[in-house]
Amino acid sequence: MARRRKNKTRRRQFKGVNLWNAAESLVQANIITQGAFNVDPLAFLIGKYSDGYGNKALAVSNYGGKNRIGLGEILWDGGGKTAREERAEAWNNVKNNWTGMLGMSILTRVGFSAAKKLTRGIRRDMNKGFKMVGLQNEVRV
Repeated sequence: MARRRKNKTRRRQFKGVNLWNAAESLVQANIITQGAFNVDPLAFLIGKYSDGYGNKALAVSNYGGKNRIGLGEILWDGGGKTAREERAEAWNNVKNNWTGMLGMSILTRVGFSAAKKLTRGIRRDMNKGFKMVGLQNEVRV
């Protein structure tokens, strides 16, 4: 007689936001945008630097001797350089900064892993608090 298969217990998959992973992703995005475009991630998405579109506080074509490149400059031609020239300059930035970007990325990953282990108890208590409030399916730390 054939053996009966055991049914696997179904586990509910978390579909919310893990704040710890979101923070690590933001730091990694900052490393990449600083190395390639010389701006932080938010300024990269909002700013268009060469001809002053977007946020006027961010509209600076030259910052500290380095060109700041926004998403708008990579996608569309502006009054200054063409989009092709901006993409070439971003690629040159990556070629020049790839070792520092890689090192920072590895250190960030190691640092977040170590901090995650050190803060296990605190994060567990925070997740219990989220569960008491009714946010266990939306937010986790």
